[in-house]
This record gives sequence, structure tokens and C-alpha cells, in this order.
Amino acid sequence: MAEQIKDGTGKGNLAKIDLNNRLHTRAVTNDEGQQATKDGKSYNINTGFITLTNTSETPVLYFKNNEESKVHITTIIIGCGSSTGGSGTNPKFRFSKNPSTGTTISNANDVDVTSNRNFSSSVDLQALAYKGATGETLTGNGDHILGFATANGRAVISIDEILERGNSLGVYITPQTGNSSVEVYVALVLHIEDTNDL
Repeated sequence: MAEQIKDGTGKGNLAKIDLNNRLHTRAVTNDEGQQATKDGKSYNINTGFITLTNTSETPVLYFKNNEESKVHITTIIIGCGSSTGGSGTNPKFRFSKNPSTGTTISNANDVDVTSNRNFSSSVDLQALAYKGATGETLTGNGDHILGFATANGRAVISIDEILERGNSLGVYITPQTGNSSVEVYVALVLHIEDTNDL
């Protein structure tokens, strides 16, 4: 008797083999991030609006992974409002690897938003996510990414960053020359990697 490939749901369906010995299949494929959202392990982080009142580089976000699993950051969004007194070159941003000291950490002001992207999920993200402020400090282990933000707009940065348990990320913004007041925010799109994946 020929072997048969049966439907595992109990409906009794059998796989089709055509005259050329080809197995007929149709598949729905999700990338890792989409699957994490379905599983309730995908998150939006947003600092909320932070007013920077000078032209100095300011730490605006400290994020540390406290999950047992890896956290995969796929997008960082940097928004900058209209600057009072600012002109010339666009605002600058900088990311640092594994910051571990500074007043942004010791002040421990939680970001405004840590939201599960699956609206029916109650799985909380195990992480520290603090927003910074003018005059605060955050010391990392060197520069990781440098670039320009968008004056009176937002920059959407597609990245591919893995934070193991205990790893951290710092995000800093330097306002335009002459700035005395500008609202900024930083958002992360991230997910927890499935420990069952190979």
C-alpha cells in the first residue's frame, strides 16, 4: 500500500501528487517580526515628546534588554519638531552600544509608551526603557551609528540590531545651531526572538 501524507488537523485531507511526481502545496509565510506580533512578543517603545533647550548633544533614550531571549530591533524613528532659534544643518543623532552609566539611568524616567503590538496580548516586555532630558548624561562603549535627523519632521531608520540579555542601546540627539527649544521623540519597533528557532 502506498504511503500517504495526511492532514494533521483530523479533516482527512490527503496531499496531491501530480503526473510529474510533484507534491502540490500552498503556503502562507510570515517573517520573524510578523510571527512575533501574532505571538504577542512585538512592541512599540516611544519616549514621548522631550523638549531640548540648548544645542548640546542630549541622551534621549536608554534601552536595556532584561529578557532571557534576544531582542531584535528592526526600526528606530526619530522625530524633531520646529526649533526656536535653530538653523542650518539638520539635527544629528548618535547611537551607542551598551551604555551603563549616567544620569539618564540613575534618574530612571520611564518612557511614555511601551505597547504590545498585538492588542489582545498581555505579555509584558522585560526591559528598562528610560527617556532622557537636557543636561543628562549617558556613557556608552563607543559610537555605533551616526547620522542626520530631519528638521521639523521624522527619520525612519531600518536597522537589524540584536540585544542579548543585559545589552543596552543609547540614542542621542544634537539640535540645530542656535536652538533654544525643540520637541523631539525616539521610537523603537522591536520583538523578542523565539527561543525555539534554530
